[in-house]
Amino acid sequence: MMRTTQIDTATPDELAPVLLLALQRLGQLGRPGAIALARRVEDDDADFDEAAEWIADIASGGLRE
Repeated sequence: MMRTTQIDTATPDELAPVLLLALQRLGQLGRPGAIALARRVEDDDADFDEAAEWIADIASGGLRE
């Protein structure tokens, strides 16, 4: 099982299942989950913005191998 201390060195294949589970849980939590995440995201977080764009591509079915 991956620990948060391993995130910085995780490979894409190690991180993807953890992220998927976290996003699914966030979806289950709805607006309160989104608000909790928004409290942690800084306005000028370029890494988050880029990740959000990739996730939006995935959600729309636009990103495939």
